[in-house]
Amino acid sequence: MRRRPSEEESGGSPELGLPQNSALTVEGRVERASSLADHAVRVRDGLERPLRRSQFGAGLWLNAGAFGLLLVIFVALYFLG
Repeated sequence: MRRRPSEEESGGSPELGLPQNSALTVEGRVERASSLADHAVRVRDGLERPLRRSQFGAGLWLNAGAFGLLLVIFVALYFLG
């Protein structure tokens, strides 16, 4: 039988089994907020491009549009069927 790793060994909460940088932990939320703030500062200083001008941003909009179109199709089929 395996023993459960302690909080120091796993780096996260032993009750939930989450990694320390998970979005469901306080540490993870602080880490994410810190990375977003770092990105905003680097955009302001001209070291990075804003997300809305990057290829990644275009891909997100493309995925959002495809999901929206799929949702409209399903709603229309629901009301017609």
